[in-house]
Amino acid sequence: MTTLFDASSHWTLANGAATARFSTKNFATGLEFVNHIGVSAEAANHHPDLLLSYSFVDVTLTSHDVGHVTDRDEKLAAAIDVHAAALGIVAQQ
Repeated sequence: MTTLFDASSHWTLANGAATARFSTKNFATGLEFVNHIGVSAEAANHHPDLLLSYSFVDVTLTSHDVGHVTDRDEKLAAAIDVHAAALGIVAQQ
C-alpha cells in the first residue's frame, strides 16, 4: 500500500482493514464530519464503517468484496482526511 497507510500515519492497518480515530470534541462536530464522509462515500460508491461517539468518530475502511484494503480505501481515506482538516478535527495517533 502507499504512504497514506504507512507506519507514521494515523491510519492503522490490521486484519484487512484501515482504521482511524478522529477527536471531534463534541457530538455536533462529529455528526457534521460523518455527514461529510457520507457524501464522499456515496460519490465513490464505497462505504466505511463509522462509529459516532460524543467526542470521537472511528472510521474503518476495507473493500468487503476482496477482504482487504484496496486503492478505493486509500482514496476514501484521503477524502476523509481532507474533511477532518476542513473541520479542524485531529486524528489520534
